[in-house]
Amino acid sequence: MTGEELEPHPLWAWDQILDDCSYYELLGLLEISDDSTIKAAYHAFARSFHPDGFMGEPEALRAAASRVFERGSEAYRVLSNPKLRTLYDRALATGQLRLDATRAGEASDLPPGSLSLSALCRSPGAKLKAKAAEQSLEAGRLREAYQQLQLALAMEGDGAAPELLERLDAIDLMLFARGE
Repeated sequence: MTGEELEPHPLWAWDQILDDCSYYELLGLLEISDDSTIKAAYHAFARSFHPDGFMGEPEALRAAASRVFERGSEAYRVLSNPKLRTLYDRALATGQLRLDATRAGEASDLPPGSLSLSALCRSPGAKLKAKAAEQSLEAGRLREAYQQLQLALAMEGDGAAPELLERLDAIDLMLFARGE
């Protein structure tokens, strides 16, 4: 079933132009936007496009919501990280609308592909809690994942990676979108 066979919905337009949008366009931002503006834009985006908001809708519409939300989350992850944003802005200047995983790995102090929650932790206890959060996320237990990640952050203390807090904020946003 395609978008044309279902009742018109603004989501179809987003799904159709997804590959032609920059991260800034997708989140409705100017390239000079600061961190708080990016965060607010992502929160508004997530409230509109989180797949949980499309429960009970036809599968094709839910799949479109998932694609749009994933791209918006990718946009937020890149634009909220100063190193990734710098790489992205350079790539965008050459016409590249997305930052590929290889280039994203260049901006990280961690090896490419190791951006799991547990890989972001230093202490063994925090790693265990972060691993539990990953497992809870995989099982769809967001509240439990949120609590485990809070514990991991507490164990990391002041030396916690900023990405952990960003992930906690993202889970919090998903809980908000679900009304929890």
